[in-house]
Amino acid sequence: MNSISNKFIALLLVVTVASIALNVFLLSSLKHSYVTAPKSEYNSETTLLKKENEKLKEEIESLKRKIEELNRSIKLTTKLGDNTSNAKMSSAKSPAVNETLLKELAYLKKERETLLSKLEALNLSYREIKNKYDMLVNQYQKLRDEYNKLTQKYNELATKYENLSQSFRILKSYRASAIKVRWYEKMAEKRINTSIYNKELYDWRLWYISENYSPQMKGEVANKSIARIFAAMVQRDLQYNGDLYRSMINDWLKDHPARNQVELANEIARLFYSLDHIYAIPGLDEPNAELPLFPIELLAYGLGDCEDHAMLMAALYKTAGFRVAIIVLGNHVAVQVYVGGRWVPLEASLHEYGQKDMPCGFYATITIYDLENEFKARWGGVKYYYVEV
Repeated sequence: MNSISNKFIALLLVVTVASIALNVFLLSSLKHSYVTAPKSEYNSETTLLKKENEKLKEEIESLKRKIEELNRSIKLTTKLGDNTSNAKMSSAKSPAVNETLLKELAYLKKERETLLSKLEALNLSYREIKNKYDMLVNQYQKLRDEYNKLTQKYNELATKYENLSQSFRILKSYRASAIKVRWYEKMAEKRINTSIYNKELYDWRLWYISENYSPQMKGEVANKSIARIFAAMVQRDLQYNGDLYRSMINDWLKDHPARNQVELANEIARLFYSLDHIYAIPGLDEPNAELPLFPIELLAYGLGDCEDHAMLMAALYKTAGFRVAIIVLGNHVAVQVYVGGRWVPLEASLHEYGQKDMPCGFYATITIYDLENEFKARWGGVKYYYVEV
């Protein structure tokens, strides 16, 4: 009997210790799961699970205390059993002692079954809580991934919005500048209605052309002569109207300052194309029929063909301090400006027939290299002649 009791007590101790180890392991896993979870993102359900976990921990601690009490009882029972076995041979009351021990053992067995049942219930509750927690972690990760995607999309849209806002501010600024400088078109109208214009420009033009050009001129001779005439007209115009162009350029650069020579060249091109011009059909709707216009006349009329536009562009670049030349090739006239250590040919007649006002998006972003590429696309490979103003 004593041997069976000892084996049962040993088995009971093994089971109890294993239960305690399992319980501690589960508690450690649960604690680790909560520690490693992203604390800042728990919702109310996670908070509730944490409270349930704390409650389980308290119950497990209580269970551990009861198991310790059970161990002490088992040790006491074992000791009593040993004493009883020794006294069995010398005492007539041993049956009563054995009965007491059996009752104590039965009570301890029942208590153990109760504790094991409670431990199983706690383990089941833990697994349910762990499953809920894992589901919440998965939901959180999905929400985090979705949030990251939305954040990335928001940043992309914010960048596009900022770029569009910047472009709008630039366009608005250039449009305001274009409206401002067009005031000089009215000033030009006043100047071509003076006696100085009639004598020093209009009459001079007729004389100079008759002295330097003849319908009998052909090919290279004619082109060189025409280039000289147009260059001389720009020089003549600047003597009387250079102050007007200088004021116009200064007003423009107040709104769009240039930090270097290339930027200045770009701003002069933008100023030129912001002016209110119409490209005239040669010999049909241009003022003064076949006579080339002085820059001041194109500024006043707002209507002219390729040589008229080229001479106004040349006058603006010359006023801004650039070396500039008139290009003649075939029946077309353009301009070239000395920038960055080389001559850069510029197309001055990108206006379409009947187009009165160039789009703001065009003249706000045009560069001398755009005009150079346009010139090369139209006239690349064609031999031309030029005369510096």
